[in-house]
Amino acid sequence: MKFHGRDIDPISFWTEYVEFPQHTKEDGSEFSPLVYCPNPAHDNFRSPAFQVNLRNPLVHCFSRCGIEGTYEHAVSVIEGLYDKYEVEKAGKNRRERMIRLSKAHREARRIILRGSKPSRSARHIQRPVKKSTAIAQLDLDYEHYLPQVALEYLEQRGISGNEIGMWEIGWDPDEKRIVFPARDLDGNLRFLIKRAVDPRAQPKYLYSGGSEKTSVLYGADMIGEFKHIVLTEGVLDAIKLHTFMQPAVAILGTGISDQQVRVIPKLRPKKIYLMFDKDPAGVRNIEIATQKLRSYPLHVCRYPVGKSDPAELSYEEVERSIKTAVPILIWRQKLRKIRFE
Repeated sequence: MKFHGRDIDPISFWTEYVEFPQHTKEDGSEFSPLVYCPNPAHDNFRSPAFQVNLRNPLVHCFSRCGIEGTYEHAVSVIEGLYDKYEVEKAGKNRRERMIRLSKAHREARRIILRGSKPSRSARHIQRPVKKSTAIAQLDLDYEHYLPQVALEYLEQRGISGNEIGMWEIGWDPDEKRIVFPARDLDGNLRFLIKRAVDPRAQPKYLYSGGSEKTSVLYGADMIGEFKHIVLTEGVLDAIKLHTFMQPAVAILGTGISDQQVRVIPKLRPKKIYLMFDKDPAGVRNIEIATQKLRSYPLHVCRYPVGKSDPAELSYEEVERSIKTAVPILIWRQKLRKIRFE
């Protein structure tokens, strides 16, 4: 069976949770034999009531215990992922509930894909791209296993196993690059961001998929209810700030795009902090944000001496940078003064 671009054996996978009749195998049948339901909350063990769809990733419990639906939903129930991500505690906050559900389903998907193989029918999709962009149009399949060189690189950037799992960071074995899946606000995978670990590799970032990189505000699908957001430039910046409990998103380019601007009202921030790199490109990004985000209170974050990148900062330095951020009007006055001196 094909599942998210991979080939999985449903009988082999579900054997981890249920006991099929002896010699059960995938023989082209649409449904498995009835077995006892693996739902921990299902106390009806008198007769088999659970069935696995062997052609499509769906299951059904005829006792209506609540485990009907997708493989992801079933695994989330069985593994207690809804409790882990406290989905019910989101209450009537629909956006927060969707974020927590998405996290549970992503982890369930990783469990399902363990030991899977790339689908033989997966094809590379070639589309014309502008020469001015470094976007390679490929399919959206990648390895979830990370080699030691990738783990060491991420560790150097302050990204641990917890963040690797939460952000679904993976590896492209052909190009030898770390993969960051880029999702839209609804959690839909739009393209892959591939970061080189070899400092000699150019360009540092490649983008695969059918969307322009500036169509996604990276990390927006991971933000819950906050009074502010932090705008950064790159994926590593956003992920690092999330480890410090800061609601950071990345623009993935030079200047926030109109598409990204339209995402921000849905996050409902009362204040926006601009934490771009301390270089000419960062200054340009601040100026573009000033023009396009006029309706929000903007504050520019300052860096400790000797540091110019959000991913370089410690927890204390991030806290201090945000607390001492300068209102955009004062920042522009200081910049103008420096330019005319």
